[in-house]
Amino acid sequence: MKRELSGGMSKAVRIIASLFAVIYMYISGFGLPFKTTELDRGSFILFVFVLAFLVYAPGKKLASSKAALVVDIGLAVMSTVCIVYWLAEYANYCSSRVSAPNRWDIFFGAVFILISLEVVRRAMGNTLPILGIVFIMLCYLGPNLPGMFAHKGFTMTRIIEFCFMTTEGIMGSITSTFAVYVMPFLIFGAFLQMSGGGDFFVDLSKALCGNIPGGAAQVAVWCCCLFGMISGSPIACAMSVGSFVVPMMRKAGYTPEMAGAITASASTGGQFMPPVMGAGAFLLATLTETPYSQVIVMAFVPATLYYVSISIQVYFSAKRDNLTGVPEEDRVRLRDVMKKGWYYLLVLVACTVFIIMGYSIPKMAFWSTIFLIVCSMFRKETRFTRKTFVDALEESGRSALVVGTTTGVLGIVMGCITLSGLGLIFSTIILKAGGGNLLLTILLIAVLATIVGMGLPTTASYIVLSILAAPTLITLGMSRIYAHLLCFWLCLSSNITPPVCVAAFAAASVAKANPMRTGWKACALALYLYLMPIAFAYSPQITLLGFSFGRIVEVVFSWTFATIPIAAAIQGWLFRKLRMWERLVMLVATPMIVFPNIWTDLAGVAVVVLMGLYLLKSRNARPEAYC
Repeated sequence: MKRELSGGMSKAVRIIASLFAVIYMYISGFGLPFKTTELDRGSFILFVFVLAFLVYAPGKKLASSKAALVVDIGLAVMSTVCIVYWLAEYANYCSSRVSAPNRWDIFFGAVFILISLEVVRRAMGNTLPILGIVFIMLCYLGPNLPGMFAHKGFTMTRIIEFCFMTTEGIMGSITSTFAVYVMPFLIFGAFLQMSGGGDFFVDLSKALCGNIPGGAAQVAVWCCCLFGMISGSPIACAMSVGSFVVPMMRKAGYTPEMAGAITASASTGGQFMPPVMGAGAFLLATLTETPYSQVIVMAFVPATLYYVSISIQVYFSAKRDNLTGVPEEDRVRLRDVMKKGWYYLLVLVACTVFIIMGYSIPKMAFWSTIFLIVCSMFRKETRFTRKTFVDALEESGRSALVVGTTTGVLGIVMGCITLSGLGLIFSTIILKAGGGNLLLTILLIAVLATIVGMGLPTTASYIVLSILAAPTLITLGMSRIYAHLLCFWLCLSSNITPPVCVAAFAAASVAKANPMRTGWKACALALYLYLMPIAFAYSPQITLLGFSFGRIVEVVFSWTFATIPIAAAIQGWLFRKLRMWERLVMLVATPMIVFPNIWTDLAGVAVVVLMGLYLLKSRNARPEAYC
């Protein structure tokens, strides 16, 4: 629960958040002033935790309590003391106290673990702190665990030391990734929004899609794509974009559930849409030791096909229900839109150019932000003033709280898994349950991803799955990068898969729709989200790298063409409304097309083409018979 800040406390938060953004903007562009990375990691958590305790109240009833605020200031000070201690003592610990911590190491470590659990509880709810406690207990109670889960166990002193003092826990790779890669793009996104870039992309979508049947929904799909690419958060995208596209869709004739489902499914895809992707993509690059530029290339076709598949379904749905384009009063002309903000397109081009030029990811984000600020000066309305510039800095710092507050507990989870070897144990269990069959193992991991994703953000879900499930896929013969891509995509599905589907719930709240029905409709629209992991396993040519041109063309064509029959089967329209048996034919043709074999591809395409000719010829015949 966020506080309503005013007076001196509001100014304090503004100053801290702005300073946070300025420091990390400088670091992204010019690097650390010192050669050590400890200061980078420690400073990131320091700023996040201090801001979190000032911004988030302990609970709804204490949101306006002055006594609670005083306690929280004390917790912010205690967070600072713990991190300053770690920064001051880390070098001494590494040189003389590894596995033999002193009492102050344990004292500050225990306090900071408790603080990490509390700060994420305030920001994200109870799920993550409970998960952190569970893994601590799994590490502590090793000899008492049943069957394959049993291990030698560790003392609480050893667990605290490993999670706090080493760089395998709280101060590990997760914190480093957020500080080095995610923070610069949060700054970029905040400046883009503050300069009016978000409004430009919304108007651009209206201008391009407004006249198409179902145009309001098409605007929603591509607005969510563009905005989600910047924000990297399905919930933020669903709430912000949904606030204006949902009313537009309702006026165009969509049901509340369908409007919410379109918003939720489209919002989910922004996390993997190049060139600016969500925090999970940066972690994927870090954990697989893959250059981010390669991750962008590998994600391009799958991400594009995901949105194409939703767009085609939206079009078929609109034709089936005789819906028109964007309401006349909401339409805008492309010429007017481009005249006002054409230079925002240059910003996205600049991002791509900087990557091609070999800039590091932080430098790319830094210079893209500078380029954006320069471009915003073209018009008086978008030009940054001193106030709007500081507003953008403050928003940059505040936006880091969403992902930053998870770093402590996620570090604890990773530390406990590393210390106890639970990752290998879970991997062995999945491998045995799947019986060595890759497809069955993927299905089991999909179920695990749905369970793990209940209440967890995508980044947290992916980190857990990268430890528990990815090694199993690698054992079965998948390369490391494809195994992690598969796990990442399956984690995204938890945003829209009932019973806990946070993006669908967020969109449903905007649309005033039934959340569960919204979630199920979003699942149908986002079917490629569930199918694409199979492509990573059986048709990795879809990632474009490391294969012959002919095989890449074949696979990309197959998966692109398959968007038509799957949309027809789900929405029940292709040239006319489809009977049930016609939908089944289209459904059966889809796996034939995407199966990695040229003959099944051709057979599936032939079935769809022949079926399309039949439907085109009979589209005026007995419409009352269609279902």
